[in-house]
Amino acid sequence: MAADPAAVPAWRVSLALLIAIAVTTGGLHVLFDDQAWWLVVFFVLAAVLGAAATARALVANRFVPTIAATAVLVVLLSLLFAPGSSLLGVIPTLSTIDAFAGQVGAAADSIYRQAIPASAEAPIVFVLCAGVGVVALVCDLVAVALSRPALAGIPLLVILAIPAATARDVTDLFVFALAAAAFLLLLMTGSARRQPGLAVGIGAAAIVGALVAPAALPSVGDSGGAAASGLSTGINPVLTLGDDLRRSVDREVLEYSTASGASHYLRLVTLEDFTADEWRPTETEIDNANTIAAFAPPPGLSGDVPTAPETTTIDIGNLSSRWLPLPYPPLAVSGVDRGWFYSSDDFSVASDGDSSRGQDYEVESLLVDPTPEQLLAAGTVVANGFERYLALPEDLPPVILDTAVEVAASAGTNYEKAIVLQEYFRSGEFEYSEDAPVDGGYDGTGMDIIATFLAEKSGYCVHYATSMAAMARTLDIPSRVVLGFLPGSKSPRGAGTDFTVSIHDLHAWPELFFDGIGWVQFEPTPGRGELGDYADVSVAGVPAPTAPDVAAPDAAPTPESAPPADSAPDSGADAGGQQEQAAAWGAIARILLWILVVVGASFVPALVRGGQRALLYRRLLGGSGTAIDAWTEVLRTAVDYRIPVTVTDTPRETAARIASGGAPLAAILEAVETEVYSPAVAGAPGAIVGDLRRLRSALRDAAAPRVRARALLYPASLWRSIAHPLTRHEVVGAARRVDPR
Repeated sequence: MAADPAAVPAWRVSLALLIAIAVTTGGLHVLFDDQAWWLVVFFVLAAVLGAAATARALVANRFVPTIAATAVLVVLLSLLFAPGSSLLGVIPTLSTIDAFAGQVGAAADSIYRQAIPASAEAPIVFVLCAGVGVVALVCDLVAVALSRPALAGIPLLVILAIPAATARDVTDLFVFALAAAAFLLLLMTGSARRQPGLAVGIGAAAIVGALVAPAALPSVGDSGGAAASGLSTGINPVLTLGDDLRRSVDREVLEYSTASGASHYLRLVTLEDFTADEWRPTETEIDNANTIAAFAPPPGLSGDVPTAPETTTIDIGNLSSRWLPLPYPPLAVSGVDRGWFYSSDDFSVASDGDSSRGQDYEVESLLVDPTPEQLLAAGTVVANGFERYLALPEDLPPVILDTAVEVAASAGTNYEKAIVLQEYFRSGEFEYSEDAPVDGGYDGTGMDIIATFLAEKSGYCVHYATSMAAMARTLDIPSRVVLGFLPGSKSPRGAGTDFTVSIHDLHAWPELFFDGIGWVQFEPTPGRGELGDYADVSVAGVPAPTAPDVAAPDAAPTPESAPPADSAPDSGADAGGQQEQAAAWGAIARILLWILVVVGASFVPALVRGGQRALLYRRLLGGSGTAIDAWTEVLRTAVDYRIPVTVTDTPRETAARIASGGAPLAAILEAVETEVYSPAVAGAPGAIVGDLRRLRSALRDAAAPRVRARALLYPASLWRSIAHPLTRHEVVGAARRVDPR
């Protein structure tokens, strides 16, 4: 039996689709730290399109291939990601659906937890395979079954836009170029008639849309969930804190209320190990014996230090972290799911398999309020077992020790040294900046970075906390760095919720250990956080710094330094107002960008139509075009200006309909008839270009202003060409029906 001649073009379109979708999907590589996922996605893609093409070769019905390809997609997803849930290994069941839903949920949590570039975990690969499989089904249906390959560009454009809409400065322009080439190949392969002008125009519009439209969209990285990316790795949660602070859009992550009505710092985890490259948490296994129903007594705290009980109710929203935010020191936690345990070293509460997101719990804790006299009495004693909090990396830059000694030269006790160090950073010599460390290339926590920060004197909380902790260790004061949240702001909602905490409240601060008192919090970051009474030099009994190189504590603060305690609410209100204003301007900017995108897109048809004419003129002037091609342009121009013409009319009948064509139309008609009936005496086609231009001008001048505008911006011949191509065969056939006289 003879092969169906239509099968060859269908196979070509399927192959072009495979190339286009595979290349476009490859653009997602910038979001992941390895590329093995692409091989799995390509396998599923090839199987789906192959199933559709095979079914199309065997069955004449245009929709059976889509059904067959869908079945193959479901079976593959079952075998790869839900093995054992299908009947006989291939027939999906309710268990399969449940497994798919679980994969989607796990993928959402994985995306929520990770930073870019992320690890392509199995649930994420499932979503990629399912998503690309659906895109393949849609593209195959519109490009092959419905013969509309141009429409396949829409889902491809969505895939191209994902990296740009997810994070800034990660888009691979090389992939854009490859995707554009693959899309043009698809257009040229899938079109019954080659229309290079249309292909180039649509391809250019797709590229411009993919590059411009994501700029008008809010970045996915600005979501509240993304703030948890650096907090959930379990390796070094301080690494992406700067990125979280630099997010342009703030998001609320939790709410809490306290029995006392006071606000508190909320700790997540501590960084104790100071190496040459970074501060990081001590790597310890979770001890299941440390249940959070009852904590051990706080280390180092004696009964002489004033304390008061506190109850804090915390409601987590968009925060996906392996640690629970807690006030220090906690005594008991209730209301969370099982699987959470506390660390004996720092009392942080962590889980191997759960996330803080959505948790609602209550914390019993202590309010510890040591007096300056008690802190002074601790002297310079280092309690047994805390020597490891003095460890420093080898080859520590001398500037760290030299600065610490110079600043604390006149201080006697560890408490006095701590106050001097804190005020050194808050005195006005340093400024708070989240961008300066990035611009200066010293964003991090290693010893060389600390040395650079001490010279540059500009950074954010991570730099202040790690620098003070490192300098404290050089002075033989046990120290560590804490990562958590500032107390937040007073909640506008009330009704039992006292405070709200947002992404921009992420914070790092140092804790120093004093014998008989335990771990004590300090706040060296200017313009951020709150000082306890024991650390506020304006409180009676707190030793004031007297070192000559430290600015006087009563010096007027710079705009970046800490405001007086009584002005903190106003500062918070100003910051909130600035954030709201920035958000409003951001929304306005996105609206304006969308308007520009829409206005720009409205000119795409005109550009495509102009490209068609330019290519035709070039062919005619170059000798590769014919009078028949010129007549096709006559028909298109007539359609653009809403003149009722049809391809079934002879050229003379068409010329009669175009009343305003005049001499240019007559010249083109003569050239067509001569080419059809007397090709030996036909003139050079380049001479027709001038007639085509004069004809278009004549039709434009004769048209009403409204018709003229529509012909320019929305040329109807583009849509008619897509719906019913004006083929050379039709034009020649009509020309041969003419009765030349």
